[in-house]
Amino acid sequence: MRTIHKIAAVVIKDNKFLMVRKKGKDIWTSLGGRMEQGETEEQCLLREIKEEASCDAKIIKKLGDFSEKACFDDAMLLLSTYLVELQQGEINCEDPELEEVKFIEKNFEEQGVKPSLTITKQIVPFCIKEGLLHW
Repeated sequence: MRTIHKIAAVVIKDNKFLMVRKKGKDIWTSLGGRMEQGETEEQCLLREIKEEASCDAKIIKKLGDFSEKACFDDAMLLLSTYLVELQQGEINCEDPELEEVKFIEKNFEEQGVKPSLTITKQIVPFCIKEGLLHW
């Protein structure tokens, strides 16, 4: 099975986790995407955040690499994940591929939000264990 490598932002604010939903999809994911030729992971992430949320960001640190079955492709997903701080108060969802952007809380399932398996099984538990989320 092929592997897709994507770079993802973990944005946490007021004990909430930032999620995005692509048009026509019901699975929520993080800001981020695939690297272009010659880009570093960090350059890719900053570019993707600018494209998807129309704002600048500051990378705090790399959280790690997480792997899971991709939710939109018949492939494995390798997600290189970074803790990120957005540099403006309001996120502008101007990317034509995205339908929604919002911060989710601990009771996200009750709100009808279905994050990807990588987020629910690996990234959120990692953030809780590291004290980044208090859920």
